[in-house]
Amino acid sequence: MDVEFFDPRRDPEPAGWEEFRQAEGLTAIWAYDVIRAASEGTWSPAILGLARDNGKVRGAMGGVFIGARLPGTNRPPRRKLEPVIFDVRLPGHFFGPSWHFAGDLPPEGRRDAMRAFERGARRYLGWGLAGAVYRAVIGDDVDRDRAIVKDSPGSTILRLNWDSEDGWLKSLSKSRRGDIRRQARLVDADETTIIKQGMGRKDLDPELLARLNTAHTTRLGARFDPRFPLTASWFERMCVRDDVSVISYHDPDDRLMAFSMLFDHETTPQHGPWAALRPEEGGKKHLYFHQYVLTLRKVIGDGRKELLGGRGMVDVKQSLGFEYIPMRMIAVPRWAMG
Repeated sequence: MDVEFFDPRRDPEPAGWEEFRQAEGLTAIWAYDVIRAASEGTWSPAILGLARDNGKVRGAMGGVFIGARLPGTNRPPRRKLEPVIFDVRLPGHFFGPSWHFAGDLPPEGRRDAMRAFERGARRYLGWGLAGAVYRAVIGDDVDRDRAIVKDSPGSTILRLNWDSEDGWLKSLSKSRRGDIRRQARLVDADETTIIKQGMGRKDLDPELLARLNTAHTTRLGARFDPRFPLTASWFERMCVRDDVSVISYHDPDDRLMAFSMLFDHETTPQHGPWAALRPEEGGKKHLYFHQYVLTLRKVIGDGRKELLGGRGMVDVKQSLGFEYIPMRMIAVPRWAMG
C-alpha cells in the first residue's frame, strides 16, 4: 500500500480523490476544496492522506497538525521545522473516525493501511512529529501496544424508522414530545424570528457564521478535546453547496441569531455545526429544539435511514431518540507509529 499526504493549501487535488469520495459516499466535509478552505488563516492546517494500491485510491485519512503557539496568534506550524502533533480529525467532522477505507478492504488490509498512514505521516511531518492523536476511535483499526487510551466523548445516531415527523415525535416521551411541540409553536408564531432554510445558500455572511460558531464552541470545548475553529472560508464553501442544508434564524433587521448545518448523504446525513446567541446576547429561546424539528422533517421526508447527531449534548439528544456511540481517544507516540 503506497501512501502520500497532501497539503490542500499548496497541492492540487489528487487524481482519483473526488471519484473515490463520491463512490464511497463521503460527505461534503471530505471535498478537497472544503479541506483547503478549512486551512485558510488558521493555526491548525488540514492535510489529507491517500492510500493507493496499484495507483487506485483505497483509503483516506484526514486531520490537522498543530504546534506550540502564542495565545491569540494564528500562525500555522511549519512541518519539518518545529515540533508538531498530528491530530487525526478533519475540521467539522464530529461523527466518528476521520479515516475511511474502500468497502471491500478486509480488516487486515485496513490495519496495514493504518500502519502505512502512520509511516507516511512521519515522513511528511518530519523530525518534529511527536505522535498522532486519534480522537474518535470505533473498532480496532488503531491497534497499538503501549499507546495512551482513554474514553472519548462519543457520538450519537438516530434510526429513522418513521414516515413522517409526527411519527418521530410520537416515539418520544410524553413530556419531551409536549415540550417540543410547544416550543415549535412559540418559534413559528414569533413574528420577530425570521427562519430561512435551504441548500446553495448565498445569502449568509461566512464571517458571521465563523464568529458565532467559534464563540459557541469555545464555551463547549474541553481541555483534552479542543474544538478547532472553523474558518470563514470553510463556511463560505459549505453554504453554497447543493449537498449542504443550512437553517438560519434572524431578527427583523436580518441579524443572525442562530444557525445549523446538515451534510446530506444518500442514507445517513450528518448534523453539522449548531451555534446560537444566548438570550442575553440578543438570541431567542427554543431555537435549538426548533431546528431539530425542521431537520427531522427534512431527512424523514427525503427518505433517509439514519441521522448522525455528532458529539455533545448527549443527554438532550438521547431524549430526542438518539443512541449513544461510545468512542475512544488513542494517542500514539512517534516511536510506536507505523
